[in-house]
Amino acid sequence: MPTLKQLRDDVRKHLLNALIDDVDLDTRLLITETLQISELDYALYPMREFSDQEVDQVMTNVRKRAKRQPLSQILASKEFWSLDFKVTRDTLTPRPDSETLIEAVLHHFKDKEAELSILDLGTGTGCLLLSLLHEYPRAKGVGIDISQKALQVAHENAKSLKLDERATFMPGNWTEPLNKDIKFDIIISNPPYISLHEKDSLDPEVKDYEPATALFADEAGLAEYQKLAKQVGHYLSKGGRIVIEIGFRQADSVKEIFISNGFNNITLYKDLGERDRCLIIEK
Repeated sequence: MPTLKQLRDDVRKHLLNALIDDVDLDTRLLITETLQISELDYALYPMREFSDQEVDQVMTNVRKRAKRQPLSQILASKEFWSLDFKVTRDTLTPRPDSETLIEAVLHHFKDKEAELSILDLGTGTGCLLLSLLHEYPRAKGVGIDISQKALQVAHENAKSLKLDERATFMPGNWTEPLNKDIKFDIIISNPPYISLHEKDSLDPEVKDYEPATALFADEAGLAEYQKLAKQVGHYLSKGGRIVIEIGFRQADSVKEIFISNGFNNITLYKDLGERDRCLIIEK
């Protein structure tokens, strides 16, 4: 029977031929996650043997990865803010850069016991809303998404994280389904902001596999910010904050959009790569 070392070498060869960036990481995850073996076993027992059926399971996933399908979709999971989220082709893969939004909220809302109300617009997997509910155990939140399939994933994530009693998910286009009288302390969003002319420059993992409606805006990448800036102020409570992700070249343009809609206190946050990543906005 094939050993772990043989399997590892075979997987690496396939991924190298497919020009995968981080071959060692993907090799390790494809083997450990598919076969449910520990990282320790992977490192210490190269002569461990596997059945042909187990090897076939791994190689089926390797072939998907060689076609540049994202690892998160193949394994149906991605870690975000130290939590595990289900991922499908109907949702964006949660990205480490977006954790900047969580950090920004924690900086501005220091009381972890606060009974906050949170609105997540374009919730996708629910990673932003659910990460905040995890941090604020007395908070409640609403996630809205135009995709029913994405909402189903978000609901499943809320249930698996045992946060479903404090999270409500609604179908709709931005604030469209909300009661006009409701207010939120935090309105958070990672809207589509990639311009259409940038599409061809994206990695295949993104442009060929992730939902276009969650990625692309207009030619300038600013159309959804313009919609949000016109809508969200009505739903913001006194002392509340809007926390919004931006493309790393968009800070000035997005600031101008919100300033022109009556917002005058805007703070920029950078991600771990020192790129502009999110704005916290007050009325």
